[in-house]
Amino acid sequence: MTNILRQGDVDFSVGYKVQTTWGFQEGLTFVLEGLGATLFFVALLAGNVWGMALGVVVLGASGVLLMMHLGRPKNMIYVMANFRHSWMSRGAVLIPAFIGLGALVVVADAAGAPLAGGVRVAALIVFLLLTLFTVMKSGLVLSTFPAIAFWNGGLLPVIFGLSGLSAGIAVFGAFDDFVVARWIWLGPVLTAGLLVTLTVHLITMRHGCRPAKVSMGLIGARHALPFYGGAVGVGLALPFALGIYATIVPGDATTWLWVLVAVARLAGDIVLRDVLLKVGVFDKVR
Repeated sequence: MTNILRQGDVDFSVGYKVQTTWGFQEGLTFVLEGLGATLFFVALLAGNVWGMALGVVVLGASGVLLMMHLGRPKNMIYVMANFRHSWMSRGAVLIPAFIGLGALVVVADAAGAPLAGGVRVAALIVFLLLTLFTVMKSGLVLSTFPAIAFWNGGLLPVIFGLSGLSAGIAVFGAFDDFVVARWIWLGPVLTAGLLVTLTVHLITMRHGCRPAKVSMGLIGARHALPFYGGAVGVGLALPFALGIYATIVPGDATTWLWVLVAVARLAGDIVLRDVLLKVGVFDKVR
């Protein structure tokens, strides 16, 4: 039987160690980053000032959780100092910039001076780039941990990116008909892309190195119900099926249907990132 220890346990036997530095709080931080960025950008496209404001608030909440993870606010200075070489440092700089610029746009819109013309086009381009960076950032951070094979392979940033985009669009669609009327097909497409990408990642890990296989074993042994029932079943399969139904029969797409899709995607997003973090395994000390 594979010997699996918790990170920090004192044991003189040779075994794999499950990391404990990143857990539910960090997973929730990643969820809020992707959700807030996507909410703001889609609301900006729709001209919905309340959606933009909510996006800024959600991004701000992710910053508060990050501060709690760091322990002391002044530690953020050290995190930001390595901008050229660290994805975490880039996030610590660009996400606050996103929040600040987004807040300015919200204030201007609320004051009766919304973006227009060339300024609006430039803002859309800037916020599109910031949104794509923000939704993928957490996956890029985790992929730079070479000691944890399950987080490597190149697909984690794509998984986190599709997860954030699909959850954000689902939540926005629950209180604004812009997504429903113009992009009704986008939710199912993103959800299907996420499901396919996640499946490819899991298959790759199952046939990968020994630590990656140990991580896959942990999903089945300790997190099978939340992962396959919650993240995959409720968080992906259900929203995909409802999205396909709404696309085929748009007249039956009531507000309650979109609220159900939003709740399912958001809950699934939280469980997905939580499990992916908790099954990260360090290789044996040789």
